[in-house]
Amino acid sequence: MTGAIVYGFVAVLCAVAIFAALLSGRRPEKGFVAWVQDSFAAWRADELKKDKLPQTKVQDADLEDLFSLGVPDDRPAYTRPEEIVARWDDVRERARQLTKH
Repeated sequence: MTGAIVYGFVAVLCAVAIFAALLSGRRPEKGFVAWVQDSFAAWRADELKKDKLPQTKVQDADLEDLFSLGVPDDRPAYTRPEEIVARWDDVRERARQLTKH
């Protein structure tokens, strides 16, 4: 039991050391304390209040509507299951015709 606690503690220390090494290479100019304070100040700013954010209308869309968003002019960006079945049937029919001759 003691070994598991020691190994767990060593693993946490290793994770903290790796995290500290990564953060030391990306240290902000003013330091981490100023960076955290500026981050909180930015989130508390009036420009991010709910009533000042742009409102979007969300509406339900059918699957066909979602598929039509990515359809280029000449070919669809997807293949419907019934088209795949039809192509597979064509391949089987051609294979039968070739093996008969």
